[in-house]
Amino acid sequence: MTRLLRAGVGLFLFALFAVGCAHKLAAPTATPTGNEAPVALRNLEVATVDGHRAVLLRLSRSPTMVRQSSGKNPARIIIQAWGPRGDGDLPERSLQQLDPEIIDVRVSRRSGALQVVLEFKGVEPPPYSVHEMADWIMVRLGVQEG
Repeated sequence: MTRLLRAGVGLFLFALFAVGCAHKLAAPTATPTGNEAPVALRNLEVATVDGHRAVLLRLSRSPTMVRQSSGKNPARIIIQAWGPRGDGDLPERSLQQLDPEIIDVRVSRRSGALQVVLEFKGVEPPPYSVHEMADWIMVRLGVQEG
């Protein structure tokens, strides 16, 4: 009887092992974290700060470098925030906006640089200043600091 029980348990373990080995699991994909994670846009908010309108960009991490520029026809402010390349580029996408002065917000990431383009009504962008605060970037509108 003991021999029969051992044979049954052995057969059961062999079958379990054979089924487990026959099914190949896909290799896990590594998602960069910590200092290796790319910069991404978590949230965008238009608010009033110290009596001025501001666009608040909440990032997924603190960027290693931030640059800004502006352009005419169409009026736009461009913010670029760099970090590690991470898991690849992100194609440009538009975010729906409810602010009457901002007609479009486009976000993309190439080679580790997150780019946020704020497009305004009119030919020229409003005066602005850019302030970095850890994982936040504030674009203060109506105020230009030298």
